[in-house]
Amino acid sequence: MVFSLWRLSAGVMLFALCARAQSDSNPSLQRAQKRDQIVPLVAAHQHLLGPGSVPKPEHSLPEIKLPPDLESVLRERARVSGLSDSSNLFDEKAIVLKSDEATWARGRSDIQIYTGFQDRGVVFVPNAYGVSGAIAYIAGGVRKPGATRDDLNFLLALRKDPKGNWHIAAETDTTIPPPEFNKPVTADQLVQELDDAGIQKAVVLSIAYWFGSALQKPVDDEYAKVRAENDWTAEQVARYPDRLVFFCGVNPLKDYAIAELDRCAKMPQMKGIKLHLANSGVDVRNPEHLEKLKTFFRAANGHKLAIVVHVRSLRGDYGRQDAEIFIKNVLPVAPDIPIQLAHLAGAGPGYGPDEAMAAYAEAIVSGDPRTKNLYFDVTNCVTLRSDQSQGELDLIAKRLRQVGLKRVFFGSDMSTDTNAPPGPWWIAFRRKIPLTDAELRVIASNVPLYMK
Repeated sequence: MVFSLWRLSAGVMLFALCARAQSDSNPSLQRAQKRDQIVPLVAAHQHLLGPGSVPKPEHSLPEIKLPPDLESVLRERARVSGLSDSSNLFDEKAIVLKSDEATWARGRSDIQIYTGFQDRGVVFVPNAYGVSGAIAYIAGGVRKPGATRDDLNFLLALRKDPKGNWHIAAETDTTIPPPEFNKPVTADQLVQELDDAGIQKAVVLSIAYWFGSALQKPVDDEYAKVRAENDWTAEQVARYPDRLVFFCGVNPLKDYAIAELDRCAKMPQMKGIKLHLANSGVDVRNPEHLEKLKTFFRAANGHKLAIVVHVRSLRGDYGRQDAEIFIKNVLPVAPDIPIQLAHLAGAGPGYGPDEAMAAYAEAIVSGDPRTKNLYFDVTNCVTLRSDQSQGELDLIAKRLRQVGLKRVFFGSDMSTDTNAPPGPWWIAFRRKIPLTDAELRVIASNVPLYMK
């Protein structure tokens, strides 16, 4: 084992020496290596997740008791999973959706091959059924042996033959994805991820506004939960005062919004407020919403607290009109503080709609004084996917140049089971964005004013 490790290390060293020799004689490779060494000083859009914000797992529908003849069908369906012999369980003309291939298995012989590759020992748990003459259905979940939650949802369509026996005429299933947020995200985790990426500092934006979200049912003790999440996040950030800075979070439409702003403003590590217009249900085309948003920005300006705002709304036609309203009505009431638009005025992952970002870029290019303290982060705009078009990447680069690279910060949102940490997001941005090395270095070296 020791010899194997030594041989591996020697191989790595030899590879590195060969690569170094090759790079010395290859100017283009030298340039690539220099680009690969560019790392941002700051991740200016990160989130933690407190224990009180971790969603409780959604339970399946309650298990029900089936009539004996339907229960027999379901038992037999569980038995043939993993076997190539499904006997007469399936109708001769049955179809089964092969969800892993998004194609249909047709007829008994084709279906038997498909069921033969399924897991053995699974349990089909019925949650609903119905019978109408010679037609019936059973719906429920599929659990692997020893599991406490369903891995799949299934639906069986049944047909009764002339002898009174039920057969499966059609079957579909869908995979149940794991929850996006299933455990707290702490400052320890974030700092380790920053270290892995070589990033020195981060801006931690509280997600306390979730409790006042327009996207979920009202919660009990809403404001108490908002305060608790902000306090927990502040305590986490305080553990790394040289690495992290703290932004409170709140829904600006709530009656308690200004009170929470005033309360958070007294926290020593507090640098600003995070607003999420879509999550909060804010529509700047709604006069009442616009006035409340202006009141909040005016109050933040009075406290000299920066604002990071997710300006994209829930409107399907969000775009230029919303950006122009924001420029005309909101920016003027907060002339003394940095205002950072998240996701290049979009949402992410991905970019757009461009109409909104184009309006901000045009205002900056024209010298509009209302944009003097306007900044942007590129969080998740350049994606980890391989299918992001070159046209979209070119458009992102164009807008970055228009607004001025000094106004642009890197960020990567919250690291979860479904979202990568800062390192991979920066690598994707660095490799894919069509900026020069010099331009990339400008973005990487930017430090928000609220951190200085």
